[in-house]
Amino acid sequence: MRSPSLKVSYIGSASLEILEEGVKPDIVLVCCGGGGLVSGVASGFKLSGLKDCRIYAVEPQGSPTMFESYKKGSPVTMRVKSIAGGLSPPFAGTRTFQHCKKYVKDVILVSDQELLDTMQQFYKRGLVVEPSGCAAMAALLGGHIPDIEGKKIVVFVTGGNVTPSEMVSLLQ
Repeated sequence: MRSPSLKVSYIGSASLEILEEGVKPDIVLVCCGGGGLVSGVASGFKLSGLKDCRIYAVEPQGSPTMFESYKKGSPVTMRVKSIAGGLSPPFAGTRTFQHCKKYVKDVILVSDQELLDTMQQFYKRGLVVEPSGCAAMAALLGGHIPDIEGKKIVVFVTGGNVTPSEMVSLLQ
């Protein structure tokens, strides 16, 4: 099994790919479950010199493990319930929490309805995205991110792990 540090560094390569394309974002939005993706992405941007880049983790309101961990100051375990199963672990990881506290500005919560509305918007544009993958865009579309005027924003949209029947059921 790979160490958590190695996993975080692999995930951080996504930020390096964006930087290699010449994009230097002011704001980055990333969905958050246990914190692996957002901690890796945030580490990648911050350790590449983007000290002023604001990175936000986005969780469902029904699964706010990282949000509550931020409030408490340490990882929490709790009951969770959301349509975003990929963002609904019952705990925030210890190492990922430490990375998030160091590199992530804040944790934003979005409702399941905002996830569904965003999923619908993607679908209308020919993209199949599961509810978990919609979280970061839902935060942007829902107006949850402060001071975005004129800013370069990168939104991580992940996860097409949804069947056609699940799509129909969720979007009805």
